[in-house]
Amino acid sequence: MSKLVINSLFLCLQNLIIHKHTEANIQHTNKHISMKSSYLIFTAFLALASCALAFDPSPLQDFCVAINDTKNGVFVNGKFCKDPKLATANDFFFSVKEGNTSNSLGSKVTPVTVNEILGLNTLGISLARIDFAPRGLNPPHTHPRGTEILIVLEGTLYVGFVTSNP
Repeated sequence: MSKLVINSLFLCLQNLIIHKHTEANIQHTNKHISMKSSYLIFTAFLALASCALAFDPSPLQDFCVAINDTKNGVFVNGKFCKDPKLATANDFFFSVKEGNTSNSLGSKVTPVTVNEILGLNTLGISLARIDFAPRGLNPPHTHPRGTEILIVLEGTLYVGFVTSNP
């Protein structure tokens, strides 16, 4: 009988040790899985947080002819907009006489803004008429993030480029 009691106690002790060992393994595995999922969630959060979308928003309408009528217009870009159905070709036209080039540079720049061509509002376009006397100069200048297009109606114009490369 004492052998049976000893064997029973031995089996009971062995089961208790196995149960404790298995429970410890399960806790270790659960802790390992929990750490892995936390790491995965943290990595996903960093990936999403580092994404940036940068773009200009779509315009509210294709063009906005500037008007001074505050009753019927929509306020966009510092000006009120005419109803697009009421826009005419004259809203996109400007006529100017030749500039006086009798100065030290021999040139005259006439800027054309939304005040002269009402249809330029919100289009992101800047215009200028430049009149040159023979051998006239336009001082070197830059247009950061901008483009300059020259149209020569008569004569020859020498131009150069300023780059940001060293």
